[in-house]
Amino acid sequence: MMLAVDAWNLAADRRGMGRYVRRVLYGLQALGEDDVSLIVRDRGTAQSLEGEFDYPLIETRELRKKPPHTVWYPWNGMRFAPHAPCFVTIYDPFAFTFPHKNIIARVREQAPIRRAVREADAKVTISEWSAGELHKLFGINAAGIDVVPPVIEPFWHPVAAEPGLTYVLFVAGPDERKNAALLFDAFEAAFEDQAVELMVAGELNAEDTGKFERMRALKRRVRPDDVELRSLYSGAVAVAVPSLAEGFGLPAVEAMACGAPVLAANAAALPEACDGGALLIDPSDRIAWRDALLSVHRDAQLRAMLREAGLARVARFDPLAPARGILEVVRMLS
Repeated sequence: MMLAVDAWNLAADRRGMGRYVRRVLYGLQALGEDDVSLIVRDRGTAQSLEGEFDYPLIETRELRKKPPHTVWYPWNGMRFAPHAPCFVTIYDPFAFTFPHKNIIARVREQAPIRRAVREADAKVTISEWSAGELHKLFGINAAGIDVVPPVIEPFWHPVAAEPGLTYVLFVAGPDERKNAALLFDAFEAAFEDQAVELMVAGELNAEDTGKFERMRALKRRVRPDDVELRSLYSGAVAVAVPSLAEGFGLPAVEAMACGAPVLAANAAALPEACDGGALLIDPSDRIAWRDALLSVHRDAQLRAMLREAGLARVARFDPLAPARGILEVVRMLS
């Protein structure tokens, strides 16, 4: 087999990394690459992958008996021996720059990355910013890290949204780097007395949850599936991405693909991901975020300009580029 892909997490993960890996695998299928296998812990618990992909499943223990030409680890580290030349995708530096507060969880996140830095024959990441951060952390030559950015699925496109709602959407996360507290302060300063709602999709940490619940402005938390999230993107007055750090920033790109005006931090990889398709704002400046929220709500022309810029940015993505990028690494190692 030309390429064996670590698919331990693939059946369960349908968010950031899972979406990235799926786009690569769909791209490989579209390019006619059929000499690919998916490495699973146990075939019995991974049968859903057989219906999703045309590629055979192999168990980890089979690698020793029949080593592939190359193994790809796409889950931020190495968790089993490849018995072949291998490469790893390390998406971002956050296991080290925003480490887990629990020491056991921190070691569990960091150890597979450290092993990959030591043992993998090649390293891949998803943005030039992440490549620079990995260089600073581990001394890896940034020029020796292949950058293979993600693309989004065709699923993300404008759809009819629920009429009558006026809201700003924030796709949340429990990580401190999502910068939820700044957005909550800025939103309340902008809309305390106006019928604009802050829609928070996803999970918040305990501190941000407390701050959110104390807000006087209109607000709501939802846990949407992808179909619901696409509708929320499509109907938003704006999608706010105030993160202090993102390895790429797929929510910003998904929002642009759905025709939403995007306000994003001018930090980390978000300028790369947005590439002219969003209004970029200092993630430490609450006043600037307040003013941007007010402007995008009041100014229909600004919203239209941001929608057009976002859709134009998304149109520049090549859906097969991630698969081609991964194939280049495979050929280099084979």
